[in-house]
Amino acid sequence: MASLAARMLARVLWLSGRRRFFASAELDPERIVAERGGAARPTRAIRRRLDVTWAMREGCEVYIVAPRGRPSEATVLYLHGGAYIHPISVHHWRFIARMVERTGARFVVPFYPLAPGYDGEAAGCFVLGLYRELLERHGPSAMFVMGDSAGGGLALSLAMQATAAGLPRGAGLVLLSPWLDVTASDPGQARIERDDVMLMRPGIRTAGLWYAGALPPTDPRISPLFGRLAGLPPILMFCGTHDILVTDARRLTERARREGVPLVYEEAPGLMHVYAILPLPEGRAAQVRIARFLQEPAA
Repeated sequence: MASLAARMLARVLWLSGRRRFFASAELDPERIVAERGGAARPTRAIRRRLDVTWAMREGCEVYIVAPRGRPSEATVLYLHGGAYIHPISVHHWRFIARMVERTGARFVVPFYPLAPGYDGEAAGCFVLGLYRELLERHGPSAMFVMGDSAGGGLALSLAMQATAAGLPRGAGLVLLSPWLDVTASDPGQARIERDDVMLMRPGIRTAGLWYAGALPPTDPRISPLFGRLAGLPPILMFCGTHDILVTDARRLTERARREGVPLVYEEAPGLMHVYAILPLPEGRAAQVRIARFLQEPAA
């Protein structure tokens, strides 16, 4: 059963009407771009506690958040969620700061290109180029990729593209409520949608088509659920049962089991989308598990 804090947050999110943003397939791309505003940056409190640096790469901002006064043994390329149309939020930065403090890892956080102005091919090329640079700089043995929601889908797609390109295998993947199939076509999602306080299928399908661009929405670069799993590093994945994306997490888990790919899946009863990044008891427990994985990915 979900904690009292989680049930209260779910109620607040339901009353806020947040999910209504995705209630209709008739999203206006011009309005999305005009109203989404700028990406959140690390807060002053985070900058006081941690070492935050900034750079530009191919016209996109890239932040590096690391512990202050001690070396980082692991590097995590973190890809934020937002249905591929929304920029990084302050909730992401709070989660990233907590993970840096807990693990001592260096988090590299790119503001990758967003739809509808850019498509998944552009986003994939950008993060693959950044991943190559990080591998050359830090090596593969302590190189992780982590992402939530859309960022989780992009993280898995990136790992598949890196494998296809013959790059050294990284240490592990962490997928937090990943968006693995942008078609949102699994029939089980209709029932779960009634309990999902964040997502609805009509709107995310439209965002997924924007992200697909000229590619079929089932192309593995867009929907990595349909890609090759062979050769991937160990995977740790989290999802809640009150999240329409849970059906795809289950499908990926079953495929990994059949194909012998190392994947540990933790499913939280009654929990909402991306619960693992939220300041909830269940989120904190997930973060402890993530920290352990970053130290011993094969455990």
